[in-house]
Amino acid sequence: MVRTPLVVQGSAGVQPLWGKAGHYTIASLACAHVAPPGLARLLAANADRISLRLDGAEATAAPNVLEANRDLGFVPLADVPDLVWKNLPSAVKGGRDTAFRSGPEHPNHYADIDEPLDGVTLRERCIQDATNVAVPVWQDYYTRLGHSRPDERGLLPFRVQQFFSELVDAVRAHDIARFVAAAGLVAHYVGDACQPLHGSYLSDGMPDRTGAGVHSAYETTMVDRHVTQLASGAEQAVKAAPSPSPVTSAHGAAVAVVQLMDRSARSVAPLALVQAYAAVAAKPGDATVAVTDALWDRFGTATIGLFADGAVTLAGLWGSAWELAGGETAFPADALSAVEPAALQRLYEDPAFVPSLVLDEIAPVLTA
Repeated sequence: MVRTPLVVQGSAGVQPLWGKAGHYTIASLACAHVAPPGLARLLAANADRISLRLDGAEATAAPNVLEANRDLGFVPLADVPDLVWKNLPSAVKGGRDTAFRSGPEHPNHYADIDEPLDGVTLRERCIQDATNVAVPVWQDYYTRLGHSRPDERGLLPFRVQQFFSELVDAVRAHDIARFVAAAGLVAHYVGDACQPLHGSYLSDGMPDRTGAGVHSAYETTMVDRHVTQLASGAEQAVKAAPSPSPVTSAHGAAVAVVQLMDRSARSVAPLALVQAYAAVAAKPGDATVAVTDALWDRFGTATIGLFADGAVTLAGLWGSAWELAGGETAFPADALSAVEPAALQRLYEDPAFVPSLVLDEIAPVLTA
């Protein structure tokens, strides 16, 4: 199916905060949940570079951080992939699109791995055997389903694999700014992975357009309307959650993301979500209070669990990369401090920094 990007082309300033509740809340919770003490200190010092703490549906905290950096045009890192990279460079400095609402960044945000092929989905194959989390396997799956265009070949777990290697390499290079930038940016993709519609061919309704509009109604409007309950509920759930198993390789990070996507889809089944939306929406795209409150009544508690699972998984990936690279001994204590926003901005505006690649291009840059 053809993906329709949900980001609005234009300025990456204060206004276009798509996904603010999801991406910023998950990143904020993860910053407070990491285990290694040195990493916890570093992330606490850079929490307002990575994220915003959203305490109300209107994101009243957002202007406090964004306004302070207006002259620089700095965007907190957890939503840079949407607010900056999904734009033309002529419109937003650092944009990575090659045409209007089109470019290699887009398929990095999802992976439609629940479409059956020979009676089994790719997600099921990967859960049964982690060696199937491999680019050639995914290429074959999409090709056999007739999905040949880059925007039909989502690669979300491999994007996280790419970033995990960047985190490890940054620590080994003793580069704090590079680590903080990569940590904040990868938060976005882990946040995508815990949203069930980012892993489904039903991402915005059925193939016959039944339920069209569910994506933004659920993931944006409903979440924004109930962000206070989501944030407080997820915070309590994160505190009670056990630590995830350590990830010992970049490929292990991709596997962990597939596992997160699987848990998310089992918690909030995409088909159930589409059907529930279609039952209450008066027309495609209906995101009225009545519609989104009906979705909240049905899926609110489970969505809180998605947020918590995303935050715990993200914290675990950060911690695993840090420990794998020897982060606790790599830096003097006084280096674990706030990074200048301008240094982070220079990195994310550089198209060569963790470059955006499509599925058929990414294999050469992945490390095991």
